[in-house]
Amino acid sequence: MITAVPIRALSRTELAALAERYADEVRQGCFEVGHSDGERWHVRLHRDELVDVWLIAWPTSLNTELHDHGGSAGVFTVVEGTLTEDVWNGDRLESRTLRAGETSRFGPAYVHDVRNDRPQQAVSVHVYSPPLSQMNYYDVEDGELRRLATSWTDDPEAPAPAYASVDDLLEAARSTITRYTPLEAAAAVAAGAQLVDIRPAWQREVDGEVPGAVVIERNHLEWRVHPKSDARLPIARPGQKWIIFCTEGYTSSLAAASLVSLGLQAADVEGGIRGWAAAGLPVVAGPTPVEQVVRSA
Repeated sequence: MITAVPIRALSRTELAALAERYADEVRQGCFEVGHSDGERWHVRLHRDELVDVWLIAWPTSLNTELHDHGGSAGVFTVVEGTLTEDVWNGDRLESRTLRAGETSRFGPAYVHDVRNDRPQQAVSVHVYSPPLSQMNYYDVEDGELRRLATSWTDDPEAPAPAYASVDDLLEAARSTITRYTPLEAAAAVAAGAQLVDIRPAWQREVDGEVPGAVVIERNHLEWRVHPKSDARLPIARPGQKWIIFCTEGYTSSLAAASLVSLGLQAADVEGGIRGWAAAGLPVVAGPTPVEQVVRSA
């Protein structure tokens, strides 16, 4: 098996030699290579304070997305099949093909995307020094790199973050839900919808509460309102419509989107309790105990 990794910083030449030694062991059958039709299979072969070694199997038509390695230098060697690498050269992406036995070496600022364009599975060994701790993901816009997201990870196959910012997350959540003005929410409640106040007690004490709303703190929401949950409230009936509100209408959007993802009817209130009060709708002093309905004054 592989001899001990040198106890000092590794140059790219040494990283390439280490990658080739592991690649030889893969060819000799010392490591089992997995297979997956829908995603890349990967396993860590070695890690210490200086170096990280991974074995990756690539089904066809999957790419890594354009990324760097968070300051780590590295090497990857193709063991089986063929990989295509798109490399950012400072002005544009340049493509090259790496066949079995060929190696790509890169420094700490290297940005690339790797994929398998062939119908056969490809296999590669990847070596990073220092070990991975961060990856940044990019897009090319008007001839320049634009960073989309950062992932703090030691796994080269960890998925890219779904959103680059909280604003993007909020926008995506709101695209899945109905948002009511306070007056529209009041009309929906009159037609049978249930208001849900997800604020903590100290916020309810500061800004007051809405009569008729049930108090369910955010960390319990899904379990309390889903009709198939063992921890549901008695009012959690199939077909019940929920209107979520918070202080200003931000957290409520994320909470309502979570309920929608579970197949429930959910909306939120624009402006939250403060928008509700500004619209002249009734507010009473709080806080009401959790999982209780707020009484009228």
